[in-house]
Amino acid sequence: MVPPCTRERSPGFARSPAKRENGPETPRAAGRTWGMISRSTLIGALVVVELVIAGAAARAIAGDAGPPSPAGFTPFTAGPPAAPRLDRTFATGLAPHIVIDVHDVRVNVRGENAVAVHAVENLKKTGFVSGNFAPLTAQQTADGMRFSTPAGDEGHVVVGCFTHELNLTVPAGARVEIASADSLDVAGLRSKLVAHIPDGAMRISDHRGDVDVSTGDGRITMTDVDGADVAANTRDGRIYLTRVGADRLNAFSNSGRIVGVDVRAVDGALTTRDGRVILSFTGNSDATVSARTADGDVRVTGLSTTDSDETHATVRLGEGRGRFAVSTDNGPIVITPGASV
Repeated sequence: MVPPCTRERSPGFARSPAKRENGPETPRAAGRTWGMISRSTLIGALVVVELVIAGAAARAIAGDAGPPSPAGFTPFTAGPPAAPRLDRTFATGLAPHIVIDVHDVRVNVRGENAVAVHAVENLKKTGFVSGNFAPLTAQQTADGMRFSTPAGDEGHVVVGCFTHELNLTVPAGARVEIASADSLDVAGLRSKLVAHIPDGAMRISDHRGDVDVSTGDGRITMTDVDGADVAANTRDGRIYLTRVGADRLNAFSNSGRIVGVDVRAVDGALTTRDGRVILSFTGNSDATVSARTADGDVRVTGLSTTDSDETHATVRLGEGRGRFAVSTDNGPIVITPGASV
C-alpha cells in the first residue's frame, strides 16, 4: 500500500501508463535517463583522484622526470637504495674521546665496561622518501673516534616512515662530545658529557660526571645524574630533573616548565621565562634558596622559609652554605621536601 501523495512507477528508461502501478515510490525527474551512483563507487573514485594528485606531487618534489605511468598515477616506492650500513667495532682503550657530528641522525649512546667502541647504524624507510642520503662515516683519531655526516645533506620529503639512527656502545669512561644530532639518548657514562645541538630532545640517565648540554628546540630529561657541574639549556622546551645532584646546577628554559624531583642543590639556578616550576629538594642539599615569580605565586610546604610573601620566598636547606635561585617570569613555583638521602 502506497500513500496517496506518492506515485508508483516501474523501473526503466521509458514507462507506459499501464506499468506505473508497479514502479518505485519516488518518481524520477522528467527526462532523466540514468540511475543513482552508489556511495561506495563515489568514494572509490575520490580515492583514485587523491592518489593521482599525491603521486604527481611526489614526482614533482623528488625531481623525477621519467615518463608518467598509466593514467598519470605514480605509485609510492621505498625511496632510493640505502648506503651500506655501519656495523663495526673499534679498539679504543678505556677513556677515548668520541666526537659525534651527524646532523639529522638520532644518536643513542650506552656506556659499558669495555675497551672498544661498537657502532651500529640503522636506516629504515617505508613509503615514499625523496632524495639521497649521505653516508655516515666512522674515523679513528689520535685520541678516540669521530662519527659524522656531511653538513650539506639535502632536505627530504617523507610520505610514510623514515628512521636513521646511530647506536654506540662505548667504554663508560669515554669523553663524549656531540656537535649535532636529531635527538640524543645517553646512559651509563662515567665522564663529562658535552652536547650542543641545533634542536631535538635530549635524555641523559645513569650518569656520573659533569654535564653541559643545550638544544635550540626540545625537551631535556635527566635521571640519576650526579656531577660537580651540571648545566642544561633549551630555548623552547621543558626540563625534567629526577634524582639530579651537583655542586653547581644550572638549568634554563626560554619557554617551558621546569620539574625537579629529589634535586640536590648547593649553588646554581633553575630559571624559565615562561612556565611553572615544581621542585622537591633532597635532605642532603646545602643552600639558601631564593624563589621568585613575576606572575604567579610561590608555595613552600614542609620547609622553613624567611622573608616570604606571595611572589617570593627564601628557603634554607641544610646549613644554607650555597646560593641557589629559582625563578620564572610567568607561572607559579611549588617547593617541597624530597628524599632524605
